[in-house]
Amino acid sequence: MTVDLNGTDALLLVGDSERHTDLYYATRFRAPGAFIFLWTPQSKIAVMSDLELDRAKAQAQVDQVLAHSALVEELRRQGQEQPAQHQVLLAVLRQLGLRRLLVPADFPFGLADQLRQGGIELQAGPAPLFPQRQIKSAEELQAIRRSLRAAELGMEAAVAALRQSEIGADQVLYTEGQVLTAQRLRQLIHHHLLDEECSAQRTIVACGEQGCDPHQEGSGPLRAGQTLILDIFPQSATSGYFGDITRTVVKGRAPELVQRLYETVRQGQQLALGQIRAGAEGGAIHQAVQDYFTAQGYATGEKDGQLQGFFHSTGHGLGLDIHESPRIGPRAPALQAGQVVTVEPGLYYRGLGAVRLEDVVLVGEGGCQLLTSYPKFLEIP
Repeated sequence: MTVDLNGTDALLLVGDSERHTDLYYATRFRAPGAFIFLWTPQSKIAVMSDLELDRAKAQAQVDQVLAHSALVEELRRQGQEQPAQHQVLLAVLRQLGLRRLLVPADFPFGLADQLRQGGIELQAGPAPLFPQRQIKSAEELQAIRRSLRAAELGMEAAVAALRQSEIGADQVLYTEGQVLTAQRLRQLIHHHLLDEECSAQRTIVACGEQGCDPHQEGSGPLRAGQTLILDIFPQSATSGYFGDITRTVVKGRAPELVQRLYETVRQGQQLALGQIRAGAEGGAIHQAVQDYFTAQGYATGEKDGQLQGFFHSTGHGLGLDIHESPRIGPRAPALQAGQVVTVEPGLYYRGLGAVRLEDVVLVGEGGCQLLTSYPKFLEIP
């Protein structure tokens, strides 16, 4: 892997690689604490704390690992009692003869200001910083498949719990004599994800009106006869890669209007899947789905101060981030072979319900390969 330095001396990244996914991608080293990474035309250099020093030397895909403590001691010998992070970084840069640096667009402002005061010239890099992240290797695909499998097992557990639940006289769902809530079902999903060495945050279990806000996590009792959106997107604790799947179900009999809403979203997703291939414009695919929904009588717009219809993108890239490039949405560029994207159209109408269906595909030259295997169905008896 190479990096385009755009005329600068080196790329500089500073942060922890558990949250800073570009840093993990560049080093393949996951650390909860912040560290310094420099990528010059000749080598990759990491400056690590003593806590991570030996592990970094053994695991990080870099050419040189420097001890942060040794640099601090050298600065103390030079008269600096408590060297700050920017002083340590400036010392490394001077030692290596680096003056012009490429940094990510979201580089910390305070640190940037301190480096500039130290005579360092900074240039903001492109977004995404590593465009090659969009093209997944065989190893990355395997990691995504494992996370998808975990997501599907979580979905399977949720559906099993809904199938076993009983409908009370008030249409509330009960299991083992207790009300089945969104929180309880979410907890069950998370337990199954942990068994697969995955974790998840903000898993969506949104019933009825709650599902009309696409990022509403959901809370309170689950009810029969209402749409229930289940959106599970776990991250592997070992690889760091995400899976993502959404299904919409109804416990019991779904009203006819909900059945039609569901079938329209399902057909819209099939439309998108049939158009995804290398060279296809993401914006055109999204517009085709939007036009189909409109033609079926499902308009998009604001009603009573709230958006209704289809008002989010058709899909997004999936990998080390749950949302990454590319995007399948308005004005999105052409897709490339090797990209992994979600396909998740949805329709949301207060007073009727919400439906979203999401699968993950690998973009190919002549079409796309479905990476998700969990079936789609609306009603759970």
